[in-house]
Amino acid sequence: MGALRDSYLFSPPFAAMNDPMEAFYETGSPGDRIVNAMFATAGLNIDSMYELLSETINRFALVSFSETYENLPMWAYYSSNFAGMCLEFDTADLTIGDFQGEKLCPVTYAHNALPSLTIADMGAQQLEEAVIACITRKRSEWAHEKEWRFVTGQVGPKHFLDDALRRVFLGPRVKPEHAALVCEVMDRRPVEVLQGEIRGFELVFRSIKPARPPGECERVGIGKFDPVEDLFAEAELKQFLTVPFEALLEECHRTVSRPNMEGLAGIDLAGSDKHAIYFCTTYKLRSGREVFHRRYFDRQLRLIVGAD
Repeated sequence: MGALRDSYLFSPPFAAMNDPMEAFYETGSPGDRIVNAMFATAGLNIDSMYELLSETINRFALVSFSETYENLPMWAYYSSNFAGMCLEFDTADLTIGDFQGEKLCPVTYAHNALPSLTIADMGAQQLEEAVIACITRKRSEWAHEKEWRFVTGQVGPKHFLDDALRRVFLGPRVKPEHAALVCEVMDRRPVEVLQGEIRGFELVFRSIKPARPPGECERVGIGKFDPVEDLFAEAELKQFLTVPFEALLEECHRTVSRPNMEGLAGIDLAGSDKHAIYFCTTYKLRSGREVFHRRYFDRQLRLIVGAD
């Protein structure tokens, strides 16, 4: 419940995965004897390099997600036999917090493990690609999970924006006191809470707490916005836009109303060709850390996804 209250997901090490087959990998190749002979003149041994490779892999951490909340086997073995919860996120907003810069990768399902990692995989670019391929691969029997993974470089809590969490689904066997506690923790958050119910062979959900509108949410950041200071390029912005300037002001107020928004640090046109408007924003996480993010819009103030 602390993770829900403080808006974070814990990122465990790759070696802690529940399936021993996916935490398994091998190192070495038939050509290692030749490499060892070359290293021997310098007093080196390839085994020490493989130990370093294993240490690097074991330092990687990850957080797992699924494309759906309706997978019944996952409710059984990941959610305390239907008594736990499932969290639904907006992945674009999730990357603004501690997941900023981390890789979100689909899991590959296969019948065979990847070939052994060798010294050829230890170049800077090759190593990252080889490690990610290794830790995002599972046996085909798990394909029903439709899993994605954030691959992170550090074990520990990863804080996210309050409104990155959109919905909390409670299992049909959740205890009433636990459901009440979740609703209490989420009371002043822009998050809907839903309770699961069994109807024949179906699992359906009904809303038991609506998402609060931004103006009623508990604030984490102060939400600073000064139109005179932040819209210093007003003339250029008006010339660029094909919608009324008032629409830009409304978008600014909408942006600073977000619970974690610390403030807008400037709004201007992007690039030498001035092809978009960008908002330079600062968010405050519940850990106290501030993160910076740019949001880009076109002439009609439509968000340009993936431009940041």
